[in-house]
Amino acid sequence: MIGAPHQTCPHCGNLVAGGSHAPSDAASETDFLLSEEQERELASDRQLDQDLPDDEGSFDELVDVEATDLVEKERIAKQLRVVSISWVVLVVLVVTVVIYFNQSADEFADGSNSSQQEAIRQSEAEKQALKFALPKCMSVAKDFLNAKTASAKAQFVYDGVRLSREMEAYYAKQPDFPPSLLQVRPVHYHWLNIPGVDAIGTICQSDTGERFEAIFIREAEEWKIEWKSLVRYSQSDWSLFTSKANGDEAEFRLYMRVMDVGEDLSDGDVLVQFYKPDIFRGHMFDGYASESIRVPIYSMQGKLLGRMSEEAALDEGRDDVGMQISDFDPQHFHRVRVRMKLRMNAKQEPYVELVRILANHWYDPAIVQNNGLPK
Repeated sequence: MIGAPHQTCPHCGNLVAGGSHAPSDAASETDFLLSEEQERELASDRQLDQDLPDDEGSFDELVDVEATDLVEKERIAKQLRVVSISWVVLVVLVVTVVIYFNQSADEFADGSNSSQQEAIRQSEAEKQALKFALPKCMSVAKDFLNAKTASAKAQFVYDGVRLSREMEAYYAKQPDFPPSLLQVRPVHYHWLNIPGVDAIGTICQSDTGERFEAIFIREAEEWKIEWKSLVRYSQSDWSLFTSKANGDEAEFRLYMRVMDVGEDLSDGDVLVQFYKPDIFRGHMFDGYASESIRVPIYSMQGKLLGRMSEEAALDEGRDDVGMQISDFDPQHFHRVRVRMKLRMNAKQEPYVELVRILANHWYDPAIVQNNGLPK
């Protein structure tokens, strides 16, 4: 409805209220009256406008909040997946480690049992081999002792061809032989640790009751006697050595006794004596003793004497290859192979000088060289 101020006469065209004839476009565009229904719709639209955010960034913020919530949920889900995977991997690793160590323990136990069983089998095999070899060794010992010539004895000696000349020289000075033996039996015996050869160490007893040591070494399919250790062979006669000329030297297999055992050997000199034992002897020691020989403790030989005294307390009566020697050797006596020199004092009286300790046993040097016995 047009308001009265704007109504015109349909006949003359003048304003009914007396206004100007042609109203402006601005007034015609703005001056309207709204119906009640239009007013209510306008009021409703205004209410909706009031409910909307006042600034243009509010809708974007709502979108950002929703996106942030989505990212947070995805992050939590990802962490849960990582934790789950890590837990599964940890469980698998623990199970794997337990299985591995159980298998290792079983394998170790099997290996230990196998090693123990192998050691037991080897020990039993050595016992059987020793039991089989001993009768042959005793037969060789009896035949050797009953043989009347050096050449006859050489066939029962290890490497007898090489030693035949030395055996001839030795037995030329030892014309007396023991009476014929009917039996030789082992009192003590065990395998020896001589590299490269099979060797048995024995303490034998004859039917006359005499005991002696004998080392047997396998040569081809036969057992032979290690002769030099049996007779303590020395090319020179120890009891006649002092009758030699001034400056003469010789090698001997002797017993050496350290006089200062139990005392402080850290200062001064060491006094030693040497003895040549007989091949057959009972519990009483029998041998020709030298005069006391003074050895400076700080010399090479003096240090060696100190070391031998210390080792003697730890070897439990066995030598370097495991031969049981405690039943035969007097206390604080050492088996040595030595080089000695004869000297004359101002009064032309002879005395003996220790040149060098060559070995702490009586075995053949050829066996030492070829089979690696300690030097």
